[in-house]
Amino acid sequence: MTGTRGWYPLLLATASIGVANSVIFSLLSDLQDRYGFSDAGLGLIAGTGFLVGLIGQIALAPLADRGHSKRLLLAGLGLAVAGSVLFASSSSLVMLVLSRAVVGLSNSVFLPASRAITIAISDQHVASRLGTLSGVELAGFVTGPTIGGFLVGPFGLRVPFLVAGAFALAGALLLAPRTLPEPERDDRARLAFDLLRLPRLRAGVLLSIALFLPVGFYDATLDRYLTDLGAGNHLIGFSFLVYGIPFALLATTGGHLADRSGPLRVGVLASLLVGPLTAVYGFLDVPGVIVGLSGLEGAIQALGVPAAQALVAAAAPPGRAAA
Repeated sequence: MTGTRGWYPLLLATASIGVANSVIFSLLSDLQDRYGFSDAGLGLIAGTGFLVGLIGQIALAPLADRGHSKRLLLAGLGLAVAGSVLFASSSSLVMLVLSRAVVGLSNSVFLPASRAITIAISDQHVASRLGTLSGVELAGFVTGPTIGGFLVGPFGLRVPFLVAGAFALAGALLLAPRTLPEPERDDRARLAFDLLRLPRLRAGVLLSIALFLPVGFYDATLDRYLTDLGAGNHLIGFSFLVYGIPFALLATTGGHLADRSGPLRVGVLASLLVGPLTAVYGFLDVPGVIVGLSGLEGAIQALGVPAAQALVAAAAPPGRAAA
């Protein structure tokens, strides 16, 4: 598929999902100042997306293993458009949380199907392809806050969300006419919990949690933290870009390394490096230094994330790649 027209539309659609899911993260302090909700509201907005995403992946991802992968891709993009429009029309914390839930659901519907299709291309170089997909996913994810940071000043709070929705709509229009490979099918209706009995799959899940937990923390707090330190919207948006560029550039290399050296070894090494680096943020109060350190973390995550995903992919039984 990497040699056909379907691969690149899938990558572009994946990036657009990232944009729609992340544009809010450079706008949280502006939304808080505009609508007057507490700091707990910041965590509620960010956390709702991740919670809905987790539940959605558990409940809906197995549908990709039953022959519905492309429908899930298009449904995810449609939810991203709808959630972006809801964000643009929101004027209260309740509406912002609801909008975040819709956008978070788009992530959980789209991404498992995209990974299952990527795995189905070939038994060779799985980690490398997953690394490329992860790099593009994160490239979109860090582009969203950059768009938000640069557009909110001249155009206000609504326009960044509408632009993010336009990205998702373009992704859907680009992907809809393409023929994509179907992952190996498993027609039994079941959730993903039974897979946790597999030791290597549990290891991959735990590695993913270790690597993504700091990312979720930053998403909820970085905008407010840098704003309180005196950073402007442009620097806040740029901070996400500094994190994402090394990841996007090195994720395929990280996948190659996992293919050669073993995903478990590479993933554990990355998680051991990310832990202390996360603690260092707590001792910094200079925005430029914090932003610079995030670039180093992005490079380390580019090694660990493809490895964790490859470990899960290798441990999953045939026909269960999406679950």
